[in-house]
Amino acid sequence: MIRRAAIVLLAWGAWLGLFTAVQAPFHPHVIEYTLLGAASAATLLAGAVLWAIDVRRPGPARRLAIPDSSVATATFVTGLALALVGAGFGLWLILIGVGVAALGAGGLVREERARRRALREGETR
Repeated sequence: MIRRAAIVLLAWGAWLGLFTAVQAPFHPHVIEYTLLGAASAATLLAGAVLWAIDVRRPGPARRLAIPDSSVATATFVTGLALALVGAGFGLWLILIGVGVAALGAGGLVREERARRRALREGETR
C-alpha cells in the first residue's frame, strides 16, 4: 500500500502557484493568471483530498520494501533532462546535467543497498 501519495500533488500545486506568482512583474493578461492559478488550485485541492484519504487508511502491519517516493529518481531524471536541454544551450549545461544525474544515480545506488539490507534483516516483505 503506497502512502503519502498526496505529497507529489501538493508539491506540484505549490510549484505551479509559485509560477503564478512569478508572473506578476511581467504584467501578463488575466487569462494567464487564471489558467496557471486554476491549475495550481485544482492540483492543491486534489492533493488535499488524497491526503485526507491517506490519513484515514490504516498503515501496513510490516514495512514494505517499495518506497513511497524517491528523490534520487527525480534528481536522476532532472539531470538527464538538463543534459538533453544542454544540447541546445552548450557544453556548460550538459556538464551540469551530467553532474546532477550522477548525484541521482548515487542516490539510487544508496536506496537499492538500503532495500537489500532491509530484506536481508527480514524486517520487510
